[in-house]
Amino acid sequence: MGTGKKNYQAPEWLTAEFLQDVLKEHFKEEQLVVSELLVKSAQVGDQAAGFASEMHRASFNLQRGSSPKSKFSVIVKDHPKGQTGAVAQRSKLFKREILAYKEVLPRVQALLQSIGDQTKIAPICYYTTESPEPFLILEDLQLSGFENFERGRLLNLDYVLPTIEKVAKLHACSAIIAQESPQVLEFFDEAPISRNPDRRDFLTFFPVNIRCVAEEVAHWKGYEEITEKMFKLAENVLQNALAMFEATGKEFRVFNLTDLWINNLMFHVNNETKEPDDVVTLDYQLSYVGSPAIDLNYFLYGSLNENVRKVHFKYIVREYQRVLQQTLEKLNYQGHIPSLKEIHIELINTSLMGVIGATCLTPLIFREGAGFENLEDLNSRTESGDQFRRENVENPKYRAFLQRTIKEFELSGFLDF
Repeated sequence: MGTGKKNYQAPEWLTAEFLQDVLKEHFKEEQLVVSELLVKSAQVGDQAAGFASEMHRASFNLQRGSSPKSKFSVIVKDHPKGQTGAVAQRSKLFKREILAYKEVLPRVQALLQSIGDQTKIAPICYYTTESPEPFLILEDLQLSGFENFERGRLLNLDYVLPTIEKVAKLHACSAIIAQESPQVLEFFDEAPISRNPDRRDFLTFFPVNIRCVAEEVAHWKGYEEITEKMFKLAENVLQNALAMFEATGKEFRVFNLTDLWINNLMFHVNNETKEPDDVVTLDYQLSYVGSPAIDLNYFLYGSLNENVRKVHFKYIVREYQRVLQQTLEKLNYQGHIPSLKEIHIELINTSLMGVIGATCLTPLIFREGAGFENLEDLNSRTESGDQFRRENVENPKYRAFLQRTIKEFELSGFLDF
């Protein structure tokens, strides 16, 4: 049975019997029964969902052995249909994420546990398959009290610090994997912006969104020089990004989410203090092995309140480097651990990721109301796509963010190519 958003239809194969078999295998329990299944869309606009996925929440009664029945649910991340599905298939988005959950993240968790660290990086993965079409069955983090950040707002320091700590531990463990089992990470050597022709449709996302920002900035008095640089960046962003990825991440390479932003995080808030005490990362469809500054720039410029970043940027980066070094030392890492100064140099060398985050992702965070129906709204110069982007950049909240942030980019030389 399926219910949820308008015209929603649950996958025919998503049955109680199938989920029962999946969970029997995962929990290694034969005496396990799934009953009273209800499937809903887990997608509300663009919130709590991957842009290139169809998300379902399957809720049911679960009985394990002689224990009484209890309510349980899982998230099913399914391959999309239509044009979005074709783009996802050519770009191998699901293959990348499945490999992350099957090969990389279990090794990360095992490494952390080996040093007595119970940090949880990502949801539990109950099941994956690549045929006939790929999908994943994941832990429903809402059962454990995790929730998305408040819609329409950027992160304050209380939410940034646990995220940075989690990312530092992920990066540290992946550096160990890269040293001891490099074959595990080979598939992730290809950057999200690459020369691979199969990624061409996906890559249009960047120039069309930056151009829309440039068109908005063109109306602002005193921003004439910045406007010229933004239009030039829109024309050359893919070439500039290729050069950036090819020139960085040579000496210290880590497993990046690459798509590290508000919508791919879920937080647990302490009932007493009302402050976040844990965070879990979602969505590994763009994951990539390279400079740790790829994740840092994208997150720090795309998801942080600009005042928080202005005041606390160096402190946040220091905390990242401290946790990274501490975790690597506990794991007896034999390679070079980047110093705080070296991390800052990498941040400058990969600053384009910050510009991309602030111009392509932040407008979506401030968006109110309905999201988009398919990837074409984000990627193409169609009438509906252009209208969607104009609404985003004309939002007064985003305009205020952009006026301050783009000045920061210009003064830092991040728009000079």
